[in-house]
Amino acid sequence: MGESLSEEGGGTTDKMGKQDNDVSRAVVEDDTALLLAAVDSIKKAALGRLRNGSDAARILDQDMSNRLLHLACRHDAAECARLLLDGEYGITPASVDARDPLTRTPLHVAAEGHSKRCIQLLLSRNARTDVRLLDGTRLVALEVALMSRRVQVDWSQDNSVEDLLAYLQQKDLNAVRLLAEKTREVGEVAYRYAMEGRVAALAMLLLVTEERISAMVSVVIDGVRTKRSIYNSVVDEVLSIGEASAREGNEMRRKALLCEIQLLNQFGATVWRDRKVDRRSLPPLLRAAKAGDMNVTKMLLMGDVDVNETDPEGNTALHWCLSSSSSTQEPRIVWLLQKNGARVFQGNKLGLTPVHGAAAKGNYKALQSLLLHAQDCVDIPSKTKETPLFLAVKNGSLSCVRLLLRYGANPKAQNLRKQRPIDVATSQDMRFLLNSANVVPMNHGSMEKNHAMKKERHKELLDDDFDDCDNDDYYESYVVPKASVGHRDFRVKSKGHSTPKEGPKLSRIMITGRSMTTLAKSLLGVSRFQ
Repeated sequence: MGESLSEEGGGTTDKMGKQDNDVSRAVVEDDTALLLAAVDSIKKAALGRLRNGSDAARILDQDMSNRLLHLACRHDAAECARLLLDGEYGITPASVDARDPLTRTPLHVAAEGHSKRCIQLLLSRNARTDVRLLDGTRLVALEVALMSRRVQVDWSQDNSVEDLLAYLQQKDLNAVRLLAEKTREVGEVAYRYAMEGRVAALAMLLLVTEERISAMVSVVIDGVRTKRSIYNSVVDEVLSIGEASAREGNEMRRKALLCEIQLLNQFGATVWRDRKVDRRSLPPLLRAAKAGDMNVTKMLLMGDVDVNETDPEGNTALHWCLSSSSSTQEPRIVWLLQKNGARVFQGNKLGLTPVHGAAAKGNYKALQSLLLHAQDCVDIPSKTKETPLFLAVKNGSLSCVRLLLRYGANPKAQNLRKQRPIDVATSQDMRFLLNSANVVPMNHGSMEKNHAMKKERHKELLDDDFDDCDNDDYYESYVVPKASVGHRDFRVKSKGHSTPKEGPKLSRIMITGRSMTTLAKSLLGVSRFQ
C-alpha cells in the first residue's frame, strides 16, 4: 500500500519523503480526500521553504502528476486518475498519453493490469490506442492486455480448442473488449497473431470482437497494404509449411495453425471470405485437397464447409485431390471427402467426374474406392460422351481398365466421334483386354457379406493402421449434406456477454446396422473380385 513514486517511475532516485508516501498511498487506495490532503501538505511545506529563502521544490507539477497517473492506472484508481487528469485543487493536469521511463503510456499500464475503470476513463479522454512501446516490442495497449498474466490459461496445443474457449470464458475479458473496440488496428493485430500461431490471443479477440476481424482485414505485407481474410491466410500458411517442412523444425507452428483452423471453425469462419476478392484463388478445401494435406483437409471438414464447393471450372475438392498422384495421403483424403458427402457423380464444366479423373491418372486405388460406393458412375459420360473407360484406355492403365470392366463398364460405348474405347487404345495388350470375353464381372452377394467386404477392401486401400474405416459411420448416404460436427457456439463472450442463437444444422442420414437392409433394393453390393 505504501508504494512510492520512485518505484513506479522505473527506478528514478527522486525522493519525496513522507509526503511522497502519503500521495502514493492515497492513489493506491483511490482515496481522493487523502490525495488532496497530501497535496495540501506538500503546498504548505513548499511555501514554508520559500519564506525561509531556500530553493523550494516543485509542489505537484506535471511530471509528478504524470507519475501519479501511471500509479493510479496500475491500481485501477479511477477517481484519483480523474482528479489528476482534471488538474483541480492546485494540481497540474497530467497528460493522458505521457510516457514513463519504460516508454509506457497510462493506457499501456492500465492494459497490463486490466484496470477496466481506468481504461474507460482514459479512452473517454481520447487516449491514443495506436501509441507503441519504444522498447523493441512495439506493442500497442491492446497487445499488452492480450499478453497480461491476468488472462493466461493453462492450455496447450494438445488440448482441444473447446477447452481453451471454456477457460477463457471464465476470465474477465472486458479490458480486452474495451481496447479492441477502440483500436483501429485490431484486424492487423489479429492477423499478425494468427500468422504467428498465438492461438490464445486470437481466441480472446474472437470472443470479444468477432465482427471486427471476421471481414477482410487491412494488413501490410512486404510493404504493401492489402486486404486479406484471416481464415484463408491461416490455411495458406499451414499449407505452405506442409507436412514435410513440419518435420524439419516447424512442427509446433504448424500444430498451432491447425488449432487456429479449428478455432476459426467454431466462429463460422468458412463464410468470412469475400468471394469478390478471393475468386482468383481456390477455396480453402480445394487448396488443401490439391496439396494432398490430410490434416488440413480434416480440420476444414470439421467446419461448416461445403464439401462439394467448386472452382470456376466446376471442379470439386475430390477432383483436385485426384488431379495429382504425388501425395501419399491421397487414398485417405478421397475416403475422408466421400465420408463427408463428396459427390462422386458431380461433373465439372466438361462433364468429367472424379471417376474420370482417377481413370485418366491411372489411379487404381482411388478408382476402386470411388467405385465401391458409386458403381453407377462406371459409365457416366462426359460432354464429349467419353466414359471413364475411354480415359483409362488413353492412359494405358491395364489395371484400371480391368477394374472398370469388372464393374460393368461398357466397352462398346461411343464418344462424339463415334469411337469406341478399343479405337483409342495404343497397345496390343489393351486391345486384347478390351476384346477379351474373360473379364469376369463383379458378383453381387448378400448385404451382410457386402458390408464386411467393403470394410476389408477399404482397410486394404487405406493401410491397416488407419482405424477410422472400422467405424460404421463410413457407410452413410453420400448424397446427403453432412451435418455440422457438433460445434458449440462460443460467440458467448466472457463474463457479461449475451448468448447468440445457434444457426440451423443439417441432419445426417446414417446407413448402419439394420438400416442397411432397408436399402437393399437401392444399393448394389460388390463382392470381392477374384
